Amino acid sequence: MMKDRRNFSRVDFRVSALLQAEGVAIKGEVSDVSLHGLYMETEEELPVGTPVEVTIYLSATPEPIVINVKGTVARLVPGGIGCSFDKMDVESFAHLRSIISYQGGDESKVMAEFSEYIVKKMHDE
Repeated sequence: MMKDRRNFSRVDFRVSALLQAEGVAIKGEVSDVSLHGLYMETEEELPVGTPVEVTIYLSATPEPIVINVKGTVARLVPGGIGCSFDKMDVESFAHLRSIISYQGGDESKVMAEFSEYIVKKMHDE
């Protein structure tokens, strides 16, 4: 199911993830993801604004794939943490884009959203 919130298409996607920050490692399950962030179900808490390293584990593939992203805790709600993505390598971006395009069914929309985001970031700097 495609969710159109914030500025990026979010898709339902359940997979294990790990957030690491300030010497703390928090395991949880991603429930939705976009090119700009994710929501992870967990009972653990981190303050909004905390820098995090996010590791997403894709184990349903012939060879396990790991997506690594640097981000920030954007929101904290009972039962979960929302993170925005700040930086990711090209390989992680390619895997994430494929997931979102496949789950959402519209790769051209996903790429258009990403292009708009890049242009906005360039103008903000």
